[in-house]
Amino acid sequence: MHLLDFGDDRATEAVGEATGPFADWEWHVDLAEGVVPREVEDLVAALVDRICDLTESRPYAAARAAARFERAAGSTALLAGRKARSSMMTWEYIGRAFGCGPQAALERFGETLPDVDLGGEA
Repeated sequence: MHLLDFGDDRATEAVGEATGPFADWEWHVDLAEGVVPREVEDLVAALVDRICDLTESRPYAAARAAARFERAAGSTALLAGRKARSSMMTWEYIGRAFGCGPQAALERFGETLPDVDLGGEA
């Protein structure tokens, strides 16, 4: 149960606090959506290992494979960032997923979403 202050949404939601509706919601999202599926973790690890192994015997092929992986990761990140924002995830939350702050997430993904309110939450 959470105390409500109808005159102060930030106090009610307890943004930045370890408890409260906002913290409960973040915990729920982490639990329900934030866990990377094991098979995805395994596939990425296997690809990285294979490219690293390839550097010993065929460095040019490894460089080409790494370049393809880098391009695919970039376009996949853009798709994931856009979808997260259109699913109403905050810039703070998106930034955390990408290992950056909310402002960097806004700069990286915000221009690609003209139809989504960029608001003042950056």
